[in-house]
Amino acid sequence: MSRRSSRRVRSKKSSTLPAGTLRGLASLIEGNESLISKMLSVDNLPADQDEARTKLMASTTDCMSVNNLSAEALMARFFDAKVLSVYCDRRLGVSAKGNEATLAARIERAWSKDTFTPLPLTGESPSASAAETLSKTKEKKGTNRTIKEQEDEDESAPAKKKVKGADQP
Repeated sequence: MSRRSSRRVRSKKSSTLPAGTLRGLASLIEGNESLISKMLSVDNLPADQDEARTKLMASTTDCMSVNNLSAEALMARFFDAKVLSVYCDRRLGVSAKGNEATLAARIERAWSKDTFTPLPLTGESPSASAAETLSKTKEKKGTNRTIKEQEDEDESAPAKKKVKGADQP
């Protein structure tokens, strides 16, 4: 039995994305231009920031359509958790805790809203402040102390030992 190969050319996935997702991708690219250009092997970026971002946006959406990826899958597969956590903290104002998949799902959920508008980018580059955000994520819920401060405090406190039968007369 011989197998016939299909001569049908597969068409690319439609490159139309929801408006919120396009705004979200643009906000993710903003401040991470060098990282994304290296990741997608985009050379010779224009000197103008807006033109560079437009070129990176086109490359990113092309990558998504060629690999048949959603925005969430693109972020989970290609972006480091540090970059995504900084984005969640600085541009979305949501929790920066989690791994790549968790953070990508959180970001996509925010982008899926029709009214999505990212927080304004501060003077710092999002990639440069990844270490600061990681230290924030280590803070224990409900307190302002970091885990390291709590461990130091626990070590300096005298250990209390229970003596069996001490409570009984």
